[in-house]
Amino acid sequence: MLATFLMPSALFGRWTSGMIVRNKLAWRYWIYVLVGVLWFAYMGAIAGYWLLFELDPDRFPEVLINPVFSFLWVGAFTTADLLLERYLFPVDRDQKVAMVQFTSERKAHEIREDAILYIESRDRFTLVHTSVGSYPTTRTISNWSQELPSFVRTHRSFLVNPIHVVSVSKTSIAVASEGASTDIPVSRTYGERLKLEPQGTPK
Repeated sequence: MLATFLMPSALFGRWTSGMIVRNKLAWRYWIYVLVGVLWFAYMGAIAGYWLLFELDPDRFPEVLINPVFSFLWVGAFTTADLLLERYLFPVDRDQKVAMVQFTSERKAHEIREDAILYIESRDRFTLVHTSVGSYPTTRTISNWSQELPSFVRTHRSFLVNPIHVVSVSKTSIAVASEGASTDIPVSRTYGERLKLEPQGTPK
């Protein structure tokens, strides 16, 4: 029963920590994870208290509101899940993941190429759009096009990652990730030579 009450907290911790590690997000995001883990743990404790103990304070297990216990339990669950994933579903270590390095707001960033949804040009700077945020850079869209030859130019201001394309029309392309979809315009100039089929699916 204890494991059932704390399962939402553990699932939240596993999902968010994996996202932070994969995308190499700033340390402050771990604070949000800790707060979320405690919130889900306490909500599970309240639900169990109400369903099983009928609001009887004498029968309520204090361990459910102990933050140290919650962190230890979620940490054990997350570690076990990561180890099982590593040894039961090994990744081909020889297959290198393409990484993209750039500077945004005076900070160096390195993200996976497949994490980029599209790149947008706005006059004197470009925006690198990902599922977790956008990064302004001084690099031109022409430079991005040379560095990312697999990306597709749909407009003078847009460069799209084809693996995230979910639909294509004469005037726009839909790019989706993490359940959100964005329509990218297709200009007449680039549309005439554009040959692109939907490859991605909304996640």
